[in-house]
Amino acid sequence: MSFPCVVIRLLVLAVVAAHMVAGLLPEDQAWSVWPYSLVPAPFNWLAALAVAALALTPTPNRLQGWLGHVSQTLLRWAKRNLPPLEKRFWFAAIAIGMAIPFWLLRIRHLRWGDAYFIVRSLSYTGPDRPIWTIYNWQSPLSIFIHAQLWLLINPIPGVGVDTLYAVSSVLAGVGSVYVLLLLSDALGRDWAEKAAIFGLVITAGAVQLFFGYVENYTIISLGLLLTLYLGVLCLRGQISLIWPSLSLALTNAFHPSTLVIWPGLAYVAWRVAHRQSSTQGKLAQWARLILPPVLVFAGLAVLMTAGGHGPRALLTDDRPGGADGIPFVPLFQTTTEWQYYTMFSPAHLLDWANEHFLISPVGIFTLLLALAIIASRSRLARHARRESESGTTIHHSPDDTGIIRFLSIASLAYLLLTFVWNPDYGGRRDWDLFAPTAFVYTLLAAYLLTRSWPDRPTPARAECSLAWAALLLVAASALHTVAWIYYNTIPWPPEW
Repeated sequence: MSFPCVVIRLLVLAVVAAHMVAGLLPEDQAWSVWPYSLVPAPFNWLAALAVAALALTPTPNRLQGWLGHVSQTLLRWAKRNLPPLEKRFWFAAIAIGMAIPFWLLRIRHLRWGDAYFIVRSLSYTGPDRPIWTIYNWQSPLSIFIHAQLWLLINPIPGVGVDTLYAVSSVLAGVGSVYVLLLLSDALGRDWAEKAAIFGLVITAGAVQLFFGYVENYTIISLGLLLTLYLGVLCLRGQISLIWPSLSLALTNAFHPSTLVIWPGLAYVAWRVAHRQSSTQGKLAQWARLILPPVLVFAGLAVLMTAGGHGPRALLTDDRPGGADGIPFVPLFQTTTEWQYYTMFSPAHLLDWANEHFLISPVGIFTLLLALAIIASRSRLARHARRESESGTTIHHSPDDTGIIRFLSIASLAYLLLTFVWNPDYGGRRDWDLFAPTAFVYTLLAAYLLTRSWPDRPTPARAECSLAWAALLLVAASALHTVAWIYYNTIPWPPEW
């Protein structure tokens, strides 16, 4: 059995074990897995044992053959009985269908982030309504659009601000599934790669944001995925740079935390400009990158100024850093009630680990494994060349190289933000602030896995196929995320 397969089996078993002992761990120190202990028995045991059995199966040839047979049978039935529509229509149908579980399993409490604060504040529509409940630079378009919609629909009995946010969350989820299907189709070279990319991202814990979540991070998740998709198309020369730039600029207007993606898009601009032979052509590409955010910010400034809350508020009432105006985790000493630890303290490191295990339980581990495979094969290839032998190495096409670098820069910048930015409510309650990060680096992890996985195995080594590895990872990820979705359906006291 190859090294990558052994690592994946051990990783999956470790994820299962962590969830099985969750109830024995201190809730405040293991908050990323603790909700699994609230899943009713015997469902939690059966689910965990099923995933563990997959990881422990020594020769999954028969199961893989059965799954292959079922998939081929379904494809043949679909070709005979379903209308011959383009893939995009089927992707749209799947995405719309996801609205059903998104809504039926929506969150039933306001415990996380600013949810309770948002619902309580935006619900008031009196003449002395605070201006920030409509115009707010911390989430400009998100607050403005929800506030204006609430003013229109609030006379409807039984409909609250939480319902409005839940609807926008589900719609963002539908759009995100559609874009993710397009992304997976664009990045994967065959059905196994497409399924691996889609499965790993759609089962990340961050998808809780689409289950009626009441916060300002749902729409930006859609914006991030759309930006990544358009960035990939731009790198391949299929669309103009202006479209991913416009997508990211609008995403920034919904929440400024997404500004960290600009270094990745700047790399796309550099790569596209590099293809131009003339200075004028290069400058034109950079103009396509810069113009959309300038115009979007100008338009946003006009909107906010018209509401009496112009850009000057960025330095006063709406300054970055939340309640205390201090954006970063302190290096040596906490000074306000909104700081919980110093940068390199065990408490901060534990919170950071919990955060990323919650939002993508296998994402970072998969990323590290893919990087290890690439490093190992590159080392073997260099040794083979020194010995004048023909070794194996990983050859990336120019498209692959550009996409990997684009996703890597975006992921590293976003991961750095999650480490240095201070969550005002503490890591656990403010988990959603960093949740969209998972969509970026999990996509990178899945893409690298498909490009680094060893060549298609022989029948005697079928357990080492990419499809089997992806199935194990997706099963472990789904075990974690489904438990969290269930946990969020449990109502909490209204004072939260």
